[in-house]
Amino acid sequence: MAYANLASLPPVYGIYTSFFTSTFYAFFGTSRHISIGVFAVASLMVGAVRLRFIPDADEMINGTNMEIVKPVAGPVDFDYKVSPIMLTSTLAMTVGMFQLVMARMGLAFFTNYMSDALISGFTTGSAFHVFTAQLNKIIGIKLSRYSGFGMLFFMMRDLILSLPHTNYCTLGISISSIIFLSVGRDCINPWFKKQSPVPLPIELILVIFATIFSGFMNLKNNYDVKIVEYIPRGIPTSSLPNFDLIPYLLNDAFAIAIISYMFVISMAKLFAKKRHYKIDPTQDLYAVGLMHTLSSFFPVFPAGCSLSRSTVCEQSGANTQLNILFSSALLLIVIAFIGPLLEPLPMCVLACIVIVSLKSLFMQFGELSKLWRISKLDFAVWLVSCIATVSFDVMTGLTISVLFTLISVAFREQWPNVFVMGRTEHREIYKPLIYYHGLKSVNENTEIIRFEAPLNFVTVSTFRDKISDVLRSDATEDYKLQNIRNNEMIAASKTVTEPNYEELLQKEMVMTNNSKQQPLYEIVSPTVLIIDCSAISNIDTMGVEAIKEAYLQGREMNKTVLFANVSETILDTLKRIDFYCSVPKTCFYPSVEEAVRSANNDKI
Repeated sequence: MAYANLASLPPVYGIYTSFFTSTFYAFFGTSRHISIGVFAVASLMVGAVRLRFIPDADEMINGTNMEIVKPVAGPVDFDYKVSPIMLTSTLAMTVGMFQLVMARMGLAFFTNYMSDALISGFTTGSAFHVFTAQLNKIIGIKLSRYSGFGMLFFMMRDLILSLPHTNYCTLGISISSIIFLSVGRDCINPWFKKQSPVPLPIELILVIFATIFSGFMNLKNNYDVKIVEYIPRGIPTSSLPNFDLIPYLLNDAFAIAIISYMFVISMAKLFAKKRHYKIDPTQDLYAVGLMHTLSSFFPVFPAGCSLSRSTVCEQSGANTQLNILFSSALLLIVIAFIGPLLEPLPMCVLACIVIVSLKSLFMQFGELSKLWRISKLDFAVWLVSCIATVSFDVMTGLTISVLFTLISVAFREQWPNVFVMGRTEHREIYKPLIYYHGLKSVNENTEIIRFEAPLNFVTVSTFRDKISDVLRSDATEDYKLQNIRNNEMIAASKTVTEPNYEELLQKEMVMTNNSKQQPLYEIVSPTVLIIDCSAISNIDTMGVEAIKEAYLQGREMNKTVLFANVSETILDTLKRIDFYCSVPKTCFYPSVEEAVRSANNDKI
């Protein structure tokens, strides 16, 4: 009911949505523990669509009648009337269609491009929208909705200017509800969980007490407190979605389809790993598609998966999809019999439930310090996703977040690591010289480097530069020192049980500045360069040309370039394009050791 309010729909539609979507998922899904139904991010996105097409929230209808409505006042005007629930049911149909098409095309992997940093930053930014949208409800005033850049700023400005019109009875109920929920979640439930595997239903207890108190005090008439009002009894009748609306909902539906499935599959994988069973991501994509498509014939809006409800389900000992049907049966009882008893429930109580539930999302700010230490790019993705979502609406924020994440993938490959390799004295093991003590160069005539990135149009420039640096004797020393500086952050993070790289770096820098001292490893002009290709996962046309140029450049300088540990996939690619007409097969070896032996024995 609270999330239906967030979606700018009458609260009863939240019950309908949770009932129908969870029932259909139980027959098609593969997860045994996730709780299907309404959740904050999808509800917020649905609310944005609903208010863009039908801006005046006061025009919402109660119950399940879809006829008494207001014309669409958004980007398009129709000759007939469109109700909010007609709009959201059609949106659910469109979301389901997208998900079914994606499943049929095998695109379940698409959500892999939405990194954890993106999801965390986006959901945190969305939490600001959810929080701001509930503030006017907890003080009992009406506010205009905005869109575009700075929309939250304008809403907060209007909220501050409207504070003199606060309904103090509503504010008092809201403060009491927030305190009750916070104490229950943070103090009572941690203790209660030690006594029982199922947490205390704090929200349900609050709803019951608030409903009784509101009915007894007649808060609506005596104190002008907004309440839920009419909740129809019985299962709503089915009807066809309005297919004429689909072309205007495509962009929003695609974004919601991705977000909905992303939350479902991430929670499904989490519990499947914890409980040691397998799920089928493609089948789950079919499941959520069918769930939305079939549910759209009833008054619903797009749904997904809730972490908190799923956790309760898992902790209660559920092991099959039958638990979903059991939850649906309870919702059916509410729809058939109990619903009308909730009519006196103050709307501000539902807003408080939503606000308190946002705590876990705001706590995600704590991830920033960890991301900064691990990956600056992940830190930037989180920050951009959050700021973009806060600055614009959730749809625009999601678009910017995905685009920046894709750009960050290119940045990750733009400056790949290139290591100078050495080997142990008694075993044929080759590792980067900068990480380990006791490693030695093969000999004064042979240099080994490892290129750690796919060899494509993004990285070929770095590959060419590094090869040229090693082949030119006057640049070899600069190359090695630059390699050390580029990796000092990695080496500094090593534990005390690993090689003391900091001491190694200091010695290297001192020896570099003092030409009279003997360097840690001898700087020579190699006649044989061996490129360890074990970390090159794929190659494109420019990468093929870069390999050819490396060989030819070495030949022009009377030096030999050999390639070791080239993957079979890359070798097949080279074979298909007659690459060996330019570079002989004798330059390719299955291991670094084989290449070293060949170089030492002059078998080239």
